[in-house]
Amino acid sequence: MRVLFPLDLFYPAKIGGQANTLFWLSKALIRKGHEVTVVTTRKGIDEGGVVLDKWIDVNGIRTRYCNTVAKFPLSIICHSLSELKNVDTVIFSSICYVPNFIIALVSVLRGHKVIWSPRGELFDSAVQGSKGKQIYFSLIRFILGRKILFHATSEEEKIAIQSYFPKARIVVIPNYMEMPQKEEGETPHIDFLYVGRMSPIKALDKLIAGLGTSKLFCNSRHNFKMVGSIEKQFEWYYKELTEQIEHLGLKEKVILMGSLTGKEKFKAYASARYSFLLSNSENFGNVVIEALSQGTPVVASKGTPWQKLSERHAGFWIGNSPEEIAETIDTIIKQTDDEYEQYRMNALELAKDFDVHDHVNEWERIL
Repeated sequence: MRVLFPLDLFYPAKIGGQANTLFWLSKALIRKGHEVTVVTTRKGIDEGGVVLDKWIDVNGIRTRYCNTVAKFPLSIICHSLSELKNVDTVIFSSICYVPNFIIALVSVLRGHKVIWSPRGELFDSAVQGSKGKQIYFSLIRFILGRKILFHATSEEEKIAIQSYFPKARIVVIPNYMEMPQKEEGETPHIDFLYVGRMSPIKALDKLIAGLGTSKLFCNSRHNFKMVGSIEKQFEWYYKELTEQIEHLGLKEKVILMGSLTGKEKFKAYASARYSFLLSNSENFGNVVIEALSQGTPVVASKGTPWQKLSERHAGFWIGNSPEEIAETIDTIIKQTDDEYEQYRMNALELAKDFDVHDHVNEWERIL
């Protein structure tokens, strides 16, 4: 099968989980004998990190990085449309990336199979009552309708898709990843860890409030380290977090570390007692699998589709109120060594459920 991905973000972009998710999926498809072409932008990629405006081979993936970060990049549209004659299936990631509508429309008219992954953009927290988005979704529903196969990463996202596309065909396939090498933790040890964007949707203000509410945390030697890049649009939020940490007297205990990538990021996971993802809304959360792959249990909020953490005793699935966060932190601090070691073993076992090479057949069935 010949597959085309028109994308806003792709590996080695340092923002957006989809960049790596689709890179891993593409490699797994190629290993099974399929052909994959990617047309993408330079968004999130360091200057000089890739060759621009040329077709290049990226781990067997025929890839073109267009020299643009525009919201309406003609180069993405033109190169994607020119590739339609060479492919059978077109897979889109993001429903709000405007070029995708034009490419999808032409793809459907030419008889291609179209698979569309909204990537969380149909959750209420992402739509935020926007009339413009709702009109746009209605346009997609009216023109493309059942000609599209929607892809959801969880049952929760399936419900979100159905709220705007009630007659849509939907397949649920979680994100899968290449399992990274298990790293050895480094000293000094990290007690609690957050890895991700410094964005309001990640509810970091509630997390910090929970830390300040936990008397066991405040009166202990435990620390909390936050790893993540600061996007220009969210500099105000980062400033608010630093002020909140100062106000709660947590300056020596809550440490903002900046961005970590590659091996250093996984060493941080391996060094952590627990990792946290307490988003208000999350269609999946690759960082959960990253942590689990290092044997690190995870605390995730009920705004994420990670109830398996509680079911498999590989972490906790909780509400993200400061009171419930504080209660969970207290529970973690009170865990015995034997209880904690069992959680670590369970974390490693749960991670194995998300190996892309073991599950690529789920995608093959729908191509």
